[in-house]
Amino acid sequence: MNTKTIITAILSLCGIQLFAQDFEFPELVKPEENIKCEEFIHKQGRGRAQQGMEIYGRYIFSLEDGGHVNIYDFKKADGKVIGGFELASSRPDNHANNAEFGVEKEKGASFPLMYISNGKVGSEIEWLCYVESISLKKGKWSSHIAQTIHLDGNNWESKGYTAIFGAPSWLVDRERGFLWVFSAIKRTVKSVTTDPSENKYIATKFRIPKLAEGKDVYLSVEDILDQVIFPFDIWFTQAGCCVDGKIIYGYGVGKQDDTRPSAIRIYDTDKKEITARYEVQEQVIWEIEDICVKNGWMYVNTNNNPKKHKCDPIIYKVSLPSWWK
Repeated sequence: MNTKTIITAILSLCGIQLFAQDFEFPELVKPEENIKCEEFIHKQGRGRAQQGMEIYGRYIFSLEDGGHVNIYDFKKADGKVIGGFELASSRPDNHANNAEFGVEKEKGASFPLMYISNGKVGSEIEWLCYVESISLKKGKWSSHIAQTIHLDGNNWESKGYTAIFGAPSWLVDRERGFLWVFSAIKRTVKSVTTDPSENKYIATKFRIPKLAEGKDVYLSVEDILDQVIFPFDIWFTQAGCCVDGKIIYGYGVGKQDDTRPSAIRIYDTDKKEITARYEVQEQVIWEIEDICVKNGWMYVNTNNNPKKHKCDPIIYKVSLPSWWK
């Protein structure tokens, strides 16, 4: 029995449990130091829980649980709602967990296609990605479903890939033109992942389906281009983005629960390893929901509980690693 096992056993007898701090991966890069983190926007106009976020030009698209979208001005950063609309995929069990602009734009649309991850485990739309086309005409926002991507998670092992539990997070690598699905072997909550050593984070690479492929596109094991498996070293997946082969992903619930702290990981799909680890529980005190990269910074969308806190939900501005180009 090694020293760590003995200590864990003693603490357990004393009623003390180790969770996030119980991971031990000597090969992992050390946590980032001298992180710059500041409050960027206090968002007004919240109706429901904050979820996915995307930025395009001067516009911040802030998604709420169920599918409502509030628009904020990135340049003014004053937190005032300047527009809004319901996603065409809006419904009670659309968690709107993640939002990603793609590379293709539908004719007549004002923005590139937006890829919506549901993220609600057990929903009948859990494995779907709604691809929405957004327009702004004469001050009015609108959206319609241009395509629906159906992911078949069966039989991955038959081709030598690792299966995921569900709740795929659809990440668009616009620089390289690929679509990544980020998930895990098991759901990343302690009631399911009772032994962290049995879980891994899984990134699976697909093509980005073109609109010309039709209204419904089905991706299966036959469509997998690559898969990368990363260590499970942090609890409670939220959402993130992919930039030039690097997946940036947020975790935790902030000060609501110190055993599931706010954290960010940067995964390099080329090197197949974690290249940056952010432990930001003291800086990002609210639940991380989604992350975008713009102008050399990470913009971190968060949610707080309106029943417990009067503070408007915050978008934080966080520095990228020093090696980031």
